[in-house]
Amino acid sequence: MDNNDIIQVEERLKNATRRLHQLAPLVGNAKQVRQYDSDRRRNALAKYVVRALKDGQSATAAEAHGRADLAYQAEIAVMSRDYEASEKTLAMWEAEQCSFEAARSLLSMAKESMRVLEG
Repeated sequence: MDNNDIIQVEERLKNATRRLHQLAPLVGNAKQVRQYDSDRRRNALAKYVVRALKDGQSATAAEAHGRADLAYQAEIAVMSRDYEASEKTLAMWEAEQCSFEAARSLLSMAKESMRVLEG
């Protein structure tokens, strides 16, 4: 390795750092979507089940009708897309962290190699 290699690795490390900083707010949102996904789904179903319960249906029938409601299914589809997007964001974050760690290790190794060669 020479000085040009070290400069390239440093640039990779800077780019990974910049991308991690850009992803940070998105990661916060993604974690929140992941954490509250089941609550959001239950709340959406409850909205449709309550209607059927007020009409005098049993809890089992009300849940079946709530799940069959097209508006409920549309809400769940939106939530599924939100959840998928959050998982993609978290995967990008993890991949970028791997790139950062790899560049950091390479930089450390390159600098140590230069010290040994100059030594």
